[in-house]
Amino acid sequence: MGKRGRKSVSELQVVPVEFGKRPPVPKALNSRQAEIWDRTVVDEADGHFKTRALQDMLADYCRHREITESLGAQINEFKPEWVKSDEGARKLAALLKMRDGESRAAADKATKLRMTNQSRYTPQAAATAVKDAADGPAPWEC
Repeated sequence: MGKRGRKSVSELQVVPVEFGKRPPVPKALNSRQAEIWDRTVVDEADGHFKTRALQDMLADYCRHREITESLGAQINEFKPEWVKSDEGARKLAALLKMRDGESRAAADKATKLRMTNQSRYTPQAAATAVKDAADGPAPWEC
């Protein structure tokens, strides 16, 4: 049973609760990488990147994304007539190969950081989705 009478001042005070903080941008990142960091961290739940290992991997993700964007900009500026020469074709092929590698590396980091929809599926959720999809007739039986 509770205490009778008025509550004391200390019982009436609000206790400050500290919610999860988002990690600050590492000083090693440049301004564009910092923008990618902020945009990524805001989209995730508080505390998602709480360990140092996850923050380091997120920094790597930001670096890969920035390089992918830079290579994409160079590819977009490539003029079609430059491809007619052997040197132009080699340069474009090299840029495309580098962008593909950086894009794959960024996607790999995003998956490991559980930022992609596919990586957020738990085995239980996948089993439930399969079970729910199995209810009813098959599409070819309609």
